[in-house]
Amino acid sequence: MSRPWRTSAQETPSGYVPADAEYSAGGDWFDVFGLSGGRLALVVGDVVGHGIAAAAAMGRLRTAIRTLADLDLPPALTRLDRTSVVEADEASDAECCSIDATCVYAVYDPAARTCAVALAGHPPPAVTGPDGALTFPDLPPGTPLGYGLPPCEAAVLDLPPGGLIALCSDGLVEDRHHDVGAGMERVRGALARAGGDASLAELRTAAVGTLPKAPEDDVTPLLARAR
Repeated sequence: MSRPWRTSAQETPSGYVPADAEYSAGGDWFDVFGLSGGRLALVVGDVVGHGIAAAAAMGRLRTAIRTLADLDLPPALTRLDRTSVVEADEASDAECCSIDATCVYAVYDPAARTCAVALAGHPPPAVTGPDGALTFPDLPPGTPLGYGLPPCEAAVLDLPPGGLIALCSDGLVEDRHHDVGAGMERVRGALARAGGDASLAELRTAAVGTLPKAPEDDVTPLLARAR
């Protein structure tokens, strides 16, 4: 499943690869929405757990992050974490009583040619730097949502015209047999080999193509290129 989002500043394809039923964790989501000043918000998140409880928690977080974005606040995840903690405290016994989730929230500003990125215990995005090299920048990792601990504030990265930003859920870069560092290098290498002339759909296919046939976790890639 995929859908493109096109603006005068950016084109964004996304996708979803479900996990093998034996390992399915559920709760992954992605979102793309416009902000004031021609900016674009890109979000990928992952709620721990499976079934109705994880889906309900995912829906609440997705709604909350859109609501906070409408207030034109910086892409810090502290307010989202506070929202999730309040909801967990107010939940009834019949509802999901806690939220344990990770998230990456990026805001691309075409006027400034920058991308502000905040992490809440989530893998960082791969980003094309001013020198044209695609790397996973060393960003403050933050803490997962739902614990009441302050996630890290946003770091601002330069994103030149034609530059790529690739967000994903941890299912693309981590499994039981390999650590996240090895997975990130695997994905970075696949994107680099596909080349800068490849379409975003081709880059997405290259990244997802590094997975085993039956991934242990849901995979949610979200790619964007500055135009």
